[in-house]
Amino acid sequence: MSLAIVVTDRCTKNLKQYLQLLQPDLAIQVWPDIYNPEEVECAVLWKQPKGILLEFKNLKAVTSLGAGTDFITSDAGLPSNIPVHRIVTPFLKQQMAQYILAYVLSDYRELKAYKTQQQNKVWCVNELPQKTVGFLGLGSIGKFVADKFLDLGFDTIAYTHHSEVENIECFHGEIGLKHVMQTSDYIVCLLPLTAKTEGILNKKYLAYCKKRPIIIHVGRGEQLIESDLIDALDKGLIKRAVIDVFAIEPLPENHVFWNRKDISITPHNSARSDDKQTAQEIHKWLLTQFKQSS
Repeated sequence: MSLAIVVTDRCTKNLKQYLQLLQPDLAIQVWPDIYNPEEVECAVLWKQPKGILLEFKNLKAVTSLGAGTDFITSDAGLPSNIPVHRIVTPFLKQQMAQYILAYVLSDYRELKAYKTQQQNKVWCVNELPQKTVGFLGLGSIGKFVADKFLDLGFDTIAYTHHSEVENIECFHGEIGLKHVMQTSDYIVCLLPLTAKTEGILNKKYLAYCKKRPIIIHVGRGEQLIESDLIDALDKGLIKRAVIDVFAIEPLPENHVFWNRKDISITPHNSARSDDKQTAQEIHKWLLTQFKQSS
């Protein structure tokens, strides 16, 4: 079997080496050096160049390098009968939890305020009220992160699409989304990008925020209407925004977000799987493809 690794935003040298150790007889071609596209039967993809899937005439299956698959399913070159897999490693979940917890806990425990008190030689204990973390989307990563907040004593709720999750109160539909936006002190967007979730962080729903929450956006850039976020911040509807994903990446130098003190920007690095665990998951996936084709 021949595998193509088509990943356009990072080096995959180590990933290839780990895969080769796990499966020495696997023929691996790495973009941009795809020398025999007609031999490719499986492909690992991440933001692949447009049209490249059309070159893989014998393609049988594809997997995303990470949790998202929207860039694959929206590719016009993907045959309708090709199954789409995704890779979600323990390390990926842990990194996402670390990222979200870092921002929430920094605010909740008022670390910045205590630093200011230290500089001013002020001794004052601030009370810690109960806070609610609301999740937009609760897949395998979201559930993992939400459980961490439960363990730390936060009230945890979620907006989901017709599903119930153990230990977490879930709300559905437009009414459910409105409820989560109204009652959350921290709002974490981990939704997949679909026709229904595109632009979901918009003026209408941001206006429901009653508790001046912090928005932590780690879903997909296209889910946020950027001008509506700026408007909500200027009106005081939102305390602050933490954004890791953008419609255009890298974020242009002239983008308004760079100079906003009430917006924290990270370069789409909230969670990335390590090469070793990713290789192990790809190897397992390839074994299932071998079984199906044998």
